[in-house]
Amino acid sequence: MSNTEMADSFSKDSEAELAKKLRRGDPSAIEEVYNAYFDRLYSLVFNQVGRDQATAEDIVQETFLSAIKSASKFRGQSKLYTWLCSIAHHKTVDFYRRQGREAKHRNQPLDIDGIESAQIPDSEPLAPSLIESEETRQEVEQALFSLPPDYREVLILKYVEEMPASEISQIMGRSPKSVEGLLTRARKALRAMLAKQDKG
Repeated sequence: MSNTEMADSFSKDSEAELAKKLRRGDPSAIEEVYNAYFDRLYSLVFNQVGRDQATAEDIVQETFLSAIKSASKFRGQSKLYTWLCSIAHHKTVDFYRRQGREAKHRNQPLDIDGIESAQIPDSEPLAPSLIESEETRQEVEQALFSLPPDYREVLILKYVEEMPASEISQIMGRSPKSVEGLLTRARKALRAMLAKQDKG
């Protein structure tokens, strides 16, 4: 069983029990959470920071260290992975703040399998079939990395992580309505960027 499958296999009861052990500082719980969620969290952060491996590793390690330190405060009101994503979100925001600019590798390719297969309808439009060729895929990657970090993040959480607005709101510290608005603006910006590339 892969780490992602292990993370997805947690039942509500088993995750609640794991959260209790985590709050008690049980080393086995810390190891279990790390093994279950590291790969998935790393992939998310890796895409957020423009596939910069060293930066992604640093942020994920900082995320787990913060999670261990604050484990006693976790009350299980969200999924463990959502909680970890929320911590990672703040670490990533801090990274951008320190950089004072967009990620320096923003034009490097993104693993957009979730976005490419989303087939987003006009209510959340991009295109009936977003990726039709390798050339189109590269155009989407380039456009996505031309977007502001919050636009890129909300699109990845929605279409790669397949999270509902309620979970995204917990991660990004926004109301669900604000998340829906951000998604609308992000999709519009991505479409505009793709249209600009087509004309270019």
